[in-house]
Amino acid sequence: METFDSPAVPALLREINERRVLDTLRSHGALHAAQIARVNGLSKPTTSVIVRSLIENGLVQEYFPGENDPKRARSVFEAINDTQIALGIDIGARFIRAGISDLTGTIRSQVSVEVKSLTLKSLLAVMHTAAEKALKESGYAMSRVNSLVVGAPGVVDQITGEIAIAGTITDLDGVQLAKVIAKEFGITPLVENDINLVTLAEQAHGFGKGIEHFAVLSVGSGLGSGLVLNGKLLRGHRGAAGEVFYIPFGDPNDKHRTATNPSADRIPELARSLASTYRTTSLKTPYTTISILDAARTGDALAKAVVELEAERIALYISAITSIADLELVVLSGGIGRQADFFLKAITKYVSAVVPFPPRIEVSALGDSGVLRGALDLATSIACDRVFNDRISALAESV
Repeated sequence: METFDSPAVPALLREINERRVLDTLRSHGALHAAQIARVNGLSKPTTSVIVRSLIENGLVQEYFPGENDPKRARSVFEAINDTQIALGIDIGARFIRAGISDLTGTIRSQVSVEVKSLTLKSLLAVMHTAAEKALKESGYAMSRVNSLVVGAPGVVDQITGEIAIAGTITDLDGVQLAKVIAKEFGITPLVENDINLVTLAEQAHGFGKGIEHFAVLSVGSGLGSGLVLNGKLLRGHRGAAGEVFYIPFGDPNDKHRTATNPSADRIPELARSLASTYRTTSLKTPYTTISILDAARTGDALAKAVVELEAERIALYISAITSIADLELVVLSGGIGRQADFFLKAITKYVSAVVPFPPRIEVSALGDSGVLRGALDLATSIACDRVFNDRISALAESV
């Protein structure tokens, strides 16, 4: 058993401090040595040794921004952030999105490619197209990709990468997607549930920033949620945490959740069921989700009645989640959830009538790039770890 007198302890402390300094330069940008020391609580001599080591290992570079001015010729240090890059891919039923970020998390490119077929073969082809376009726009080659994170619908087995309950993309069910993508792209990916990635993006960039207990409820072509408890994403035993569609409201044998499902394809059904009651309406058959929401915004009576029921259904799921987890915040996402701004008061009213401690409810401001943003954040984190650990391994081999 190691004691604090072990030679390994100073080496470990140095490694920890080197990583702290490197992360500081990635998050703050270029800094003088004194600034690095102050931010990390290190002495100037220690900082100097650490920075020199990082320079020697190709992780940091030094330059003189005021070299033509003797009074300002102090050196500045910055992390080298473009030697390796991260690739994120979002598999959707309508579009596949791909993006590139450097080691600071700065997004270098984002592209979107339309999906015309939901077969696995077609999806893989579109993934290739999206990745190639993202790389081309960013100016990088695939050989520079250090990490790949893929967002997919359904429950993801974190060990095998196998997909279950993939909703509208049934060709993904039972597929060990991580292995398939590794074969296609030559790099082993991390496959993550798409709503979990939106939740991570909300935690880093959206309403979830600084919130210990919150959820994202995604209402779109399907229904799902991501949960953050005690500041950490909750995946559950099989990766199925947040599969709120399976909450047995009403008839537990009704697998379509006819009476409670707020997903997009249910909205036209609500309009058809109410049409005979509202004779005066601008809506025409066949009803569509988009036309109904647009009409509700302009005050159409039938559309407003449909949206009122939609608000009640969304509120039901928010109430169920927060009753169990005692959430501070619920963020609405997905194609329908992101349009809930004009009936948010109705949702809030219903939730407040059901639960004793209602959460704050917000509409996501991340747009349709939430999955990709979360994927890129996670891929960047993985890439940063790998780049630093490769340096440590190289040092160990040289000793």
